[in-house]
Amino acid sequence: MIVTLGVHPWIGLSDRVRLGAVTRWVTPDLADRALARCGRRDGRAGALPALFMVYFTLALALFQQDSYDDVAEHLAAGVAGMSGHVPNRASFTRARQRLGPQVLEAVFRDLARPLAPAGLDGSFYRGMRLAAVDGFVLDAPDTDRHPRAGRRGGGQLP
Repeated sequence: MIVTLGVHPWIGLSDRVRLGAVTRWVTPDLADRALARCGRRDGRAGALPALFMVYFTLALALFQQDSYDDVAEHLAAGVAGMSGHVPNRASFTRARQRLGPQVLEAVFRDLARPLAPAGLDGSFYRGMRLAAVDGFVLDAPDTDRHPRAGRRGGGQLP
């Protein structure tokens, strides 16, 4: 079953979860299209819906400091019919396995694009589009190609 854009009882997720900004871009319609392209449909009755799992997986990435159970509890609290009944961890794990990585890749590909128009001053430098990445971590091995300047033993930054 594909849930179409319309009234989704969990789009008004709890303010504690703070997914409002995410639902501005990852709309239910966009997520539905990604699910359809990847052939992910809701299976048996009682299983966690694939559309819900898209948002749950995004919430896990956004709130890494919170436990798996806390994220599940907060999301379930914002869903009509799930409040007070949080499925067990195994249910979430099986639902994430059914969802697979292809759906989130499809969502990313639908969203990843330049935001600044080509003619906007400051959006290009020497013919290359400027980009910003937030929350990016890159581990590089200590080799002669990667100088140790400012590093402690083991490649750790100060």
